[in-house]
Amino acid sequence: MLSIVICDDDTTHIDILKKYLIEILEDLNMNHKLLEFKSGEELLENYPKKIDILFLDIQMKDLTGMDVARKIRKFDTKVEIIFTTAVSEYIHEGYEVRAYRYLLKPIKYKNLERHVKLCIRDLLSKNSTISIQSNHDTIVLSVDEILYAEVEKKNVTIHTENRDYIIEISMKKVEEKLLNHNFFRCHKSYLVNLKKINSIKDKIAVIKGNEIPVSRYKIKELKIQLANILGDVLC
Repeated sequence: MLSIVICDDDTTHIDILKKYLIEILEDLNMNHKLLEFKSGEELLENYPKKIDILFLDIQMKDLTGMDVARKIRKFDTKVEIIFTTAVSEYIHEGYEVRAYRYLLKPIKYKNLERHVKLCIRDLLSKNSTISIQSNHDTIVLSVDEILYAEVEKKNVTIHTENRDYIIEISMKKVEEKLLNHNFFRCHKSYLVNLKKINSIKDKIAVIKGNEIPVSRYKIKELKIQLANILGDVLC
């Protein structure tokens, strides 16, 4: 069951988005639950137990969509946020709340269909796990929970959402395991989950308040990889 929420103070836009989404999801034969809220305050006060995709209007009265997203990220790090907006000036703030996409109004059916399908694919891939075998034992991790990995002497520490794992293994072997899961070797001692990066400043990538150094030889490639991951983030 896919849980989708629309938060917008424009009822006309809600109706159009609902109509398009129902068509797309029925075409995919996907069971879904679709909820709507007409303000950020209403959404925050009645936040559902589980949301997979949140369509959030940026330019709402009182509490803006960006303000709502910041509050949501304090307690829900998993929901995919797709901003809907008539202007592009807020795109630079997307790193902070890890927006999945920005869709420009008026939203076109084909454009919405493409990005909803991509988002669903990425949601399904979040359930992927990997097993990493060290010299002593084997650990199984959810790929989506991994924030970054770092080398410490002969060990690699894998930092996840909930705890750290110290494993006697080479970074090269860890990198090979995660190479096809949107990870990037930004420094000889660090491997980062591109989808967890909140911001980049100078030669530092910030993930959940942790500052990870980026090699000056890698900074350009990191930005390119991020752009590829985000795809056509402003559509």
